[in-house]
Amino acid sequence: MISAAIPFTQIMTSNSLLVVFYLSFLRLVGKQALAWGPTDPTQGFISLPFNRSYYHIQKPYNLPEDQRYSFINGIHTCWVLATDKPHTVTSQTKPRTEIGIQGYNYSSGVWQFEGYGYVPYGTSGVCIMQVFGATAPRATTLMVRVYNGSLMYYRENVLDPYIYDRWFRLNVIHDADAAKVKVFIDGYLKLEAAGRGGTSHTFKCGVYAQNNDSFIMESRWKNIKILRKSTIFMEDMVAVYHIVLLKLAFFLLTHLSQGWPINPTHGFIELPFNTSFYHIQKPYDLPIDQRYSFTDGVHKLWVYSTDNPLSRNSPTKPRTEIIISVHFLFSVIFISIMNRGYNYSSGVWQFEGYGYVPQGTSGVCIMQVFGANSPRATTLMLRVYNESLTYYRGPVLVPNIDNRWFRINVIHDVNASKVNVFVDRVLKYEAPGQGGTFHYFKCGVYAQNNDSDYMESRWKDIKVFKKCD
Repeated sequence: MISAAIPFTQIMTSNSLLVVFYLSFLRLVGKQALAWGPTDPTQGFISLPFNRSYYHIQKPYNLPEDQRYSFINGIHTCWVLATDKPHTVTSQTKPRTEIGIQGYNYSSGVWQFEGYGYVPYGTSGVCIMQVFGATAPRATTLMVRVYNGSLMYYRENVLDPYIYDRWFRLNVIHDADAAKVKVFIDGYLKLEAAGRGGTSHTFKCGVYAQNNDSFIMESRWKNIKILRKSTIFMEDMVAVYHIVLLKLAFFLLTHLSQGWPINPTHGFIELPFNTSFYHIQKPYDLPIDQRYSFTDGVHKLWVYSTDNPLSRNSPTKPRTEIIISVHFLFSVIFISIMNRGYNYSSGVWQFEGYGYVPQGTSGVCIMQVFGANSPRATTLMLRVYNESLTYYRGPVLVPNIDNRWFRINVIHDVNASKVNVFVDRVLKYEAPGQGGTFHYFKCGVYAQNNDSDYMESRWKDIKVFKKCD
């Protein structure tokens, strides 16, 4: 909030030189990013949903997928032999096993691929990532290849001379409108190249044999993300001027850090919430106190992978969850007694809570927005895999979530079919809705694939909000 004691115009006038200097400095930093150190290439981009429905595997046409591709513990492994067949019977290309991200074909805008790659020693003469699509006779706008341990742009520029046997972060930004491609390795800008035209583009990663290929070629990938440039972070200097000016003024007035966390509850009304607004789902054959406790304001929920589901006839995996929904309790003389809750089918609703996940808990959903169009059951799941908080099994929202309290805010705009996820007041993900006729919030532990033997989460200061009309 702007202080009444210091007029906004006075501050902006007295700091006008500072603003001009800051803008010049910002431009200089952008030009000197390579010399000054690693940057975050994803700043100003929105991470898009990514799961198996967004990609397919291209592999030798005569082999089953599992003979050239695996996905275990969050790691995609792609391998191919120099003697393998191409990906189709009629193809004249060399053999490949690639993750083709056909779910995000694009012809305009600024798009980004991010992934952590690993190339075993000996793999050579192979493309491990490409931006497919270009003006004929070319087929690609970018190829990132490996030759004798060096990561290269086609066969021209060496991006990193020592790439074998280590995980590296690869970010490729393609500005289709400006016909420009940038390649970052571990946060460092390594290449800026011209685009190569084309009417449609898509990203691929894996192994695609080139000239002088080794007999066996392999690459591994994890934490793959697809991002698109947010319209509020335009490269137009007028827009940048206004954005930086507002941020600088806000900083001078409030002394906030440059992380720019926000209050996601602004514009929302907090609704009543107590024990009459939720119930506990737990293994059907156990009393509540063997899987749930509420002490000193902290909800503790735990479950074992060997537990039974929530009901005798349920085919789902075990869970202990706080269900913020209308629930039947009992009947008295033909009158149904229900607890109160917050089922909703329209409007903008928000869940807030402080969560805690002990180390070792993995393969579990800790928060969800229930309700979606069939065959889906949920609009959102926040899961924990190997200490990372993830959207379903796709993008990693926070890599080190265990053994600390974190604030979760989930905003579900039913009418606009959109879900925003904030962690510690920072927007981490924006995803489309999944339909459905009604929804409600849940938190706790709900076992998923590759679940640990014991799963636990704790929650405090749970709140439910609704957007002001």
